[in-house]
Amino acid sequence: MKVFLIGGRNIAYHLARRLLNKGHQVVLVNKDEKLNEELAKRLKKAIIITGDGSKRHVLEQLEITSKDLFVTLTPNDQDNLVASLTAKRVFGIENPLALINDPDNEAAFKKLGIDTTVSPTNIIAQAIEERIFKEQITNLIPSSEQISVFRIEMEEESPAVGKRIMELAIPRESVIGAIIRGGETIIPRGDTIIKGGDQLIVLSKPTVQSSVFEALLGEV
Repeated sequence: MKVFLIGGRNIAYHLARRLLNKGHQVVLVNKDEKLNEELAKRLKKAIIITGDGSKRHVLEQLEITSKDLFVTLTPNDQDNLVASLTAKRVFGIENPLALINDPDNEAAFKKLGIDTTVSPTNIIAQAIEERIFKEQITNLIPSSEQISVFRIEMEEESPAVGKRIMELAIPRESVIGAIIRGGETIIPRGDTIIKGGDQLIVLSKPTVQSSVFEALLGEV
């Protein structure tokens, strides 16, 4: 497979090296000429292009096809969005992968059809929150881009205890699917009251997991 890496510095280098070792073709596009000279010395099998990967005329020179993988890694979310949209709309790449530096921009990417995104900030925040609440939270299946399923043990001082589920400020993209209480499994309704000692089985999109923790366990 041919993989286009647009922008990025260290992350582009390490990704390219790994992909090359797995036998993929790698094309790196970066407007930093000095960086490209260094990359060319270290990545002998990669194709290095000097240019602004957010510009259509630069991308048109790369012979991109709909079967290629297109990844944007620049520190500028607008550049990543423009390049991803060009890859999708002009070259027919169905799912370009975009790095998002500011998590608040994720909704804009998805609204415009760029659904495959990676936010390092969200990933690190999720890891921190899981470590802070590690005694209360158990991941039941490995997290994916689509859904997380986890069990949360409710302590008496948790802000959600004593409230009905309908009163909780949990995101729409999440649901409390079951409550384990005293060895029994309850399928909750909106008027079900959360009690101390309950184990909540929660399904959510990874992007709203932080808000779920905040609603059920309090501020991180």
